[in-house]
Amino acid sequence: MGERRRSTCEADRICAVVPTLNEAGGIGALVERLREEVDEVVVCDGSSADDTVRLAACAGAQVITAAAGRGPQLNGGARCTGAEVLWFVHADTVIPQGAGRLLREASARSEWGCFKVRVSSPDPRLRLVGWAMTFRARKTGSCTGDMGIWARRSFFDALGGFSTLRAFEDLEFSDRARRRVPLRLVEAELQTSARRWEKEGINRTVLWMWSLRLGYRLGVDPHRLARWYRSHPRRE
Repeated sequence: MGERRRSTCEADRICAVVPTLNEAGGIGALVERLREEVDEVVVCDGSSADDTVRLAACAGAQVITAAAGRGPQLNGGARCTGAEVLWFVHADTVIPQGAGRLLREASARSEWGCFKVRVSSPDPRLRLVGWAMTFRARKTGSCTGDMGIWARRSFFDALGGFSTLRAFEDLEFSDRARRRVPLRLVEAELQTSARRWEKEGINRTVLWMWSLRLGYRLGVDPHRLARWYRSHPRRE
């Protein structure tokens, strides 16, 4: 079992918010695992066509629906809980033992942060990707949604939550957050699925994502980048 400690007051409660779209293959196990670590799990679904909603509810999550898109889904989930600590977790994440305890300790000392991350693959290229993501967060305070961004509710609300961008809502949020308070990195390693890289080609996907992020940093219109992101050719 995990190291969950049920909180007795809202100010001490942690809620994990999980955005989903057709995640029936793993959402039940993720919800059960999160419930071992935190006080509450909210799944915000973007109109899945599979069994995601039923499986998440059966596993013990509060399930709501919102307009598809991570920003609106994450904001919708945050509005459904009174917990003071919000932990935004992607549906393809593997949670390490003790993550909830470490998050509780970190959130008692800071307003926001993320976790270390590793891509679930033995391929050295993807191991390097995970290392680079953690290094970037530690050095610059910029982090992605794969890294389990968390924030105290008061800070999250003061920032206005996530943007409604169709992509890069995570980078945009971390940019605004780090201008106010330095990021705090939780020293536990989340694992994120390698499925995107493996399906679309590792080298091609890495170069594509780095190109888009460079465009974002150079000031290219985020809405245009989101269209390019969605148009990325998939392998059959």
